[in-house]
Amino acid sequence: MNPVTLLALLALTGALYSLYNGVLIAQDLRTRGYPARPALVRFMIFKYLADYRRVTLQETGEIGPLYHRCATSGTITIVLAAAMIAVKMLS
Repeated sequence: MNPVTLLALLALTGALYSLYNGVLIAQDLRTRGYPARPALVRFMIFKYLADYRRVTLQETGEIGPLYHRCATSGTITIVLAAAMIAVKMLS
């Protein structure tokens, strides 16, 4: 397997994991009474992340664990996608 394909698969896995965590965040917000729709996570992820961070910080004094998982996986996905593009351009 060439490096570009490997990086693409890793980036896709990271994107799916980030989407999964976004759905969990939307469901958590709904259980807390906030208007969040898991079907719209793809379009509203940044709003839901900000709402989740604010809500969990107000309730517990700490940021919820789903926030860190979603933000980290999204960042790793962007880094892997950039690396994939760089490797593709250099080869």
